[in-house]
Amino acid sequence: MNDVSKLGQMQPVSLGALTIDFGRNFPPPSPVVQRALTDTFADLGRANIADAIRFPRFMGSVGDREAGATWLSQRLGQKPNLESVVLANGSQSILAMLLARFVKPGGVLLAEELTYPAIKPLSALFGIELRAVSMDAEGIEPASLDQACIELGDSARALYCMPTLHNPTSATMSEARREDIARVARRYDLWLFEDDIYGILPEEAPPPLSLYAPERSWYILGLSKSLAAQLRVAYVVGPNSDISQDVFWPGVRTTNWMVAPLVAEVASHWLANGIGSDILRSVRAETLRRRALAASILPGKQISLSEFNYHLWIDLPEAWQLETFVKAARDAGAVVGPGHSFAIRALQGDRKFRIGLGVPPNQDELVRGLKVIASLIDAPSDPALNQ
Repeated sequence: MNDVSKLGQMQPVSLGALTIDFGRNFPPPSPVVQRALTDTFADLGRANIADAIRFPRFMGSVGDREAGATWLSQRLGQKPNLESVVLANGSQSILAMLLARFVKPGGVLLAEELTYPAIKPLSALFGIELRAVSMDAEGIEPASLDQACIELGDSARALYCMPTLHNPTSATMSEARREDIARVARRYDLWLFEDDIYGILPEEAPPPLSLYAPERSWYILGLSKSLAAQLRVAYVVGPNSDISQDVFWPGVRTTNWMVAPLVAEVASHWLANGIGSDILRSVRAETLRRRALAASILPGKQISLSEFNYHLWIDLPEAWQLETFVKAARDAGAVVGPGHSFAIRALQGDRKFRIGLGVPPNQDELVRGLKVIASLIDAPSDPALNQ
């Protein structure tokens, strides 16, 4: 196992009945979801659903892609060509297909120095090297991306990034920054893999990076972080219809990127009938409530109440080591995401941890867990340093 695949991997944690899970990052529970599931299955039961889901939905049916394209238009500004839209079994499945096709074994994938943890083992699986690009408050620094491309030459084949509500930092690129990143990508002929899974959470956000370099961009928008974790569905829009179909169609015999037909039917029903928009509004409202609670319990963390974002990136208290803080939190009944699990050969993660506000089932549990974290932040020192 190389250094990239070993560094900061999040180990599975067995959660006790009283443990509050801040380690995973899913949308807060929405009362609309249960009603939506009940009503949707009743609606589908009155239709000939057995015939509708009898066969695989390779790339999505016309109805799937129509519903998805309408949903995507909220971020893209207009409905994309249906033939360029692919329906898939989540963002990771899409990334697996893109990595295998465009980066390939021996190639280099560029990514933010702090990134979605799953991209590390996924790259290692394909024999792909991950190279970190420096970040500032807006995300990727264009000069760092430029320098990496100069050093790597033709080995640098793609950039994976999360320009809006970046995980874990919550950084969002300005429009000017997106233009700069697109300019560098064109200069060095990089493919852009844009993961916009949190981008639909804000009521207003800058246009996707993909719009600044559409000829080389793969725009990915999943539903599991904005509507419900149960709905593992994602859409990807390629540069044109020919390449979208060429990249994904051969994988029907080699991978499991295709979405299950019943799940596709539910997703399309929700998006086409306005249920998805109702759920999104309720997720936004609950996120704001949870952020307000976090700000009241962790006032020193300067948690902005204006962001529709349910993960917090918090400084480790100076007197603590990360490993012992994470263990102390777990022993006290709260699991957090250690910062190094997001890091690609970077030291930023050694002094940070992430709190996901969405998993606790109710606000009482959320408050209980946040108070555990607050008590540790206020502790005078790391016990391990006093031994």
